[in-house]
Amino acid sequence: MTLFKASILTFITAFFAAENCLAFPWSLDMWVQPSADPYEKPVLYPQNSVSKNSDTPKEREKTEAIAESPIEASADSLERGNKLYSYNCVSCHGEKGRGDGLIIMKGHGFYPVDLTAPGVVARTDGYIYAYIMYGGKVMMPAYAENMPKKGDAWHIVNYVRELQKEKNNGDK
Repeated sequence: MTLFKASILTFITAFFAAENCLAFPWSLDMWVQPSADPYEKPVLYPQNSVSKNSDTPKEREKTEAIAESPIEASADSLERGNKLYSYNCVSCHGEKGRGDGLIIMKGHGFYPVDLTAPGVVARTDGYIYAYIMYGGKVMMPAYAENMPKKGDAWHIVNYVRELQKEKNNGDK
């Protein structure tokens, strides 16, 4: 036996004799796992792992019908709405809600809605709330999971209404 083979054999013996070898194969546990390879067809979600709440369309229709926010547009509400808007909405809709956020500047191929446009101003508060909570019917994702407290989306609605007032009062 050569010196090299003896050294390797000694090292392996000492290594496996140590107490911390109980986790073997420690280096393979992340290698061998269920995963998708490049260009592989997507795997369907296991049954009942993704919620398929059939009440969502009905709930959305009821929510869209709400004419005014149940939360008063106080200074605290507008401050909270501004904070949540800056976390969740600015990247697409821009600081003033005009649909000119970073997404449009980077040319990602879609155009966020101008929240100060007459068509959005004419919508109910519930409609804007439903878009935030359930997502848009075309592009916008749902942000329900991004709302730290129940009802936080109403603060965003109040803030969006404030942005609309600012535009209508000539603040450009």
